[in-house]
Amino acid sequence: MAKMMKFFIFISIFLLFLNLAHAASFDVKVTAIKDRIVVDEVAEFEVAIQNNLETEEEFTVKKAGFPFWDMYIKPLQNPIKVKVPAQSSASIRLFVDPLYITSVDTYTLELGVVLDRTGVEQKAPITIGIKSTDPLIQGYIPTVLATISIEPEAIDPRQEFKISVMLNNQNIINYSNLTLKVESGLLKDEIHFQLGPKEDKTIELRQKLDDATPPQKDKLVVAVFKDERAIVNPTASEIEVKEYVTTTELPKEKSFLKIKRVINLFSNNPDYKEPIKVETTLFSNLFLSTSPRAELKSEGGKHYLVWEANLDQDKKMAIRVNENYRPLVVIIALAIASVALYFVFRSPIVVRKSIANVGMSEGGISHAKVVIRVKNRSGSQIANIEVMDHLPHIAHVEKELSIGSMQPHAVMQHPKRGLIIKWNLEVLEPGDERVLSYRMKSRLSILGEFNLPSASARTKIGNKVIITNSNRVTVSG
Repeated sequence: MAKMMKFFIFISIFLLFLNLAHAASFDVKVTAIKDRIVVDEVAEFEVAIQNNLETEEEFTVKKAGFPFWDMYIKPLQNPIKVKVPAQSSASIRLFVDPLYITSVDTYTLELGVVLDRTGVEQKAPITIGIKSTDPLIQGYIPTVLATISIEPEAIDPRQEFKISVMLNNQNIINYSNLTLKVESGLLKDEIHFQLGPKEDKTIELRQKLDDATPPQKDKLVVAVFKDERAIVNPTASEIEVKEYVTTTELPKEKSFLKIKRVINLFSNNPDYKEPIKVETTLFSNLFLSTSPRAELKSEGGKHYLVWEANLDQDKKMAIRVNENYRPLVVIIALAIASVALYFVFRSPIVVRKSIANVGMSEGGISHAKVVIRVKNRSGSQIANIEVMDHLPHIAHVEKELSIGSMQPHAVMQHPKRGLIIKWNLEVLEPGDERVLSYRMKSRLSILGEFNLPSASARTKIGNKVIITNSNRVTVSG
């Protein structure tokens, strides 16, 4: 039991020491400037905060005495915040307004000052003397209740928004001249109005911010004054300016097979980074150029040009898209010209070479039939066509067998090119085809495959000599 008692004593001493250490981190001093007033006057005090720490700190001044008293500073701020440099002090002038005080007396309010970083709070007494109740309005303490609403809650700076203040006069006082003041970091306005006895009244203020106001949160403070006296305590409401982005496309510039598009982007957020998308097609994309360079992406079966937003100092971005189909026309024109030139300058004679009836002996190729087709594909008669084919030294023409539908004009041995087989065609009518064939025989069995050179046809049309070569063929077992 004795050990337990010592433990509790130790904890108590430790907590007391900790509280003293926190308390020593700052000091609060209240100095009266005007502390004896009548009920429609406002008391004034200087609140000095001494920061004993080595770092700059922020303090919150907590109001006391509500709803019978109101405390505020000028300009209006709720909550009341004070920044104090390290090892230094800062002061504010605090105004204390008796809202529902009717008796001549001395009142003491406990003002709280909180070190925001640690949550440690110190109390400082504020003493106010009420001298008399003569300044009552028409024999009554003014009592006006107020409710504030802001529509919409998230404000688009391009559009108007509405501040509604619903007032309820709970006495039979006739206020002939009241002032409603609205103030925030973004706007400041006031309106003069009357409020009759026991009257309910709604006052609406239409406000409009600058279009380029960036997204942010702000505090809107509303108060109602009669002369310099606050009839409705300053009340703060949070307002929020939302982000928006607009895209505007300028009229298209059209010229021959070319379209220029300019899309302007604007956002009230200078750090806007959402992607910008413009629908396109795969075909159109072949003829597009963009500035800045876009990326092609597919989503839901559709294709889009996509840019990453990069706003300039004016929160703007210009996108240029050029559609140029002129290269396509050039390509088509070249293709047409190529086809036309092909038909104009192509050889009127077609020569095709093929192999048939390949024979095998001792596991290799021993003989085969060579077929050469010569066709006149022009619209005119062609005369005196010389057709030539070649066989390598390893093969020869079988003389004892029929050499096809037409005997060659000559079969000659060439020292380098091997056998030369030659035909002379006297005439070939338009569209006619002549089939020439012979059987070749290898001197040795050929394993695998070997290639035969192309055949050729030669003729003269006017002063122009035309030579046409066939395809090369491969003989395989």
